Amino acid sequence: MALKLEYEVIVDKPIQEVWDYSNNPDNLHLWLNDFLRYEQLTGDRHNPKVGDTSNHTYSQGKSEFTMLEKITAYDPPHHIKLFMTSKMMDMEIVNNFEAVDADRTRLFAGAEFVRLGLIMKVMFLITPKKKMQADHKKQIDKLKELIEAA
Repeated sequence: MALKLEYEVIVDKPIQEVWDYSNNPDNLHLWLNDFLRYEQLTGDRHNPKVGDTSNHTYSQGKSEFTMLEKITAYDPPHHIKLFMTSKMMDMEIVNNFEAVDADRTRLFAGAEFVRLGLIMKVMFLITPKKKMQADHKKQIDKLKELIEAA
């Protein structure tokens, strides 16, 4: 039961600015739904590379859950691929950045759920894909807005 969420947007900023803002852990709470905190586990957060890991903690009702993130591909300022895992699910995140011109960047943001635990399978049955796609779009539109305002 793989589920893919994909969205593409044009950001009115140069590619390096879009890359830097999108990949700065200090900005995640500003645009990721329910994001609480970031914790670097391996590697240097200011000089990321393939294999680096971190924990991302999210709120879930009155509790929290943490996903382990591993960088699986890293080609600044064009491409980053992440594998995120928790007891509830595993997902692959792919973000591609392409300069449209000197001051505009095409950002493609993809998320594929590759494994779902029982609780997530039930949640996916009652939450329409259309709503999940709308939430994904809303997050990326918020990211675009923040980058353009920076």
